[in-house]
Formats: sequence, C-alpha cells, structure tokens
Amino acid sequence: MFQAISSKIINGVISLSMLLLSTYKGNDAAFAAITANFLGNNIYLKTQLIDAFENDFEEIFRSGQKIDIFFEIKIKNNSAVIHTNEFKHSVVFDPMSQFFTIELEEQEKSLSMESYQELLETISNVEYSYKGDELTEIDITLTSFLKKIHLESINKEYDMMMLWNFKRPKIKQQCIKGENES
Repeated sequence: MFQAISSKIINGVISLSMLLLSTYKGNDAAFAAITANFLGNNIYLKTQLIDAFENDFEEIFRSGQKIDIFFEIKIKNNSAVIHTNEFKHSVVFDPMSQFFTIELEEQEKSLSMESYQELLETISNVEYSYKGDELTEIDITLTSFLKKIHLESINKEYDMMMLWNFKRPKIKQQCIKGENES
C-alpha cells in the first residue's frame, strides 16, 4: 500500500514538474506580417514566427528528441480555396557533436548548425512558394502548432502547445500584387 501511494506521489511530482517545467511562462507566439512577391504564375511568401521559442524551449530543443513545428497554409482567390498544405520544421540536437540538425520541409532544406540563436532564426522563418494561375490578389491564412511528444523517460505524452498557452499563432492577410511585396 505504501509503495502504491509512493508511486502515485512520484508520478504526480513528475507530471507537475513537466507541466510547469523549470520557469514555466507560456509564449505569446505570433506571426510577423507576410510579404508576397508575385512573379508570373509564382507567388513567394515570407513571414516569421515571433516570441515563439522563449522560456523552456532551449532545454526542449537540446533534449536530443526530434521536435516538430507544424504549419498550415490556406490560399484563397475570390473566396475559393485554391491551395492548402501542411508542412513542418524539424529540430534534432546531437549531444555528442553539439550540433542541431534542422529540416525545413517547405524549402526542401536540411541544415546543421551549432548556434542556438541561429537555430531560432532559422526555424522561425517561413518561406513558401506557390505556383498556380497568374494571380494578382490572394487571401492567405497561415497557422502554426506543436503536437504532443512522448517522453520516454517517464513514458508519458507531453502537449507542447502548453508552451504556447494552447493558442495557435495565426495570421490572415490579403496580398495584392504590388502592395505587400518586399
């Protein structure tokens, strides 16, 4: 009986510490304004996540576990959805080499870097291209989210969205050829 109570207390403490992490204060993640460059049938979009990876993210990224940041994009023309896609930025830290490996799915890039600051800049930047009919005006909705990860050390799921106060950063913006271009 004492062992069962002890086990429940330990599990409760571990769960609470994972819930609160070390300095838990959620991040108010958001997107910067989208810039769009129109070139023939191609549209090149750029934005970045801001205030997304403060607080406990460095410890999480350095855990050695693969961490994915997901993005959903929806492009409309005249109120009709013409394109949707989900893509991700992935981070894995190798504690032996002290390097981060980053995959930027929408850019089809894989990078390796040592600097944590460079990592943050890289995974925060979103560069997306869309090829379709020649468009001069589109409505873009971009959302980001984090999925649950499995913590093998305690054999439990951890909802990463807690770090963003369970709020998905989202931007809706109309882009008109010649107006939102960089």
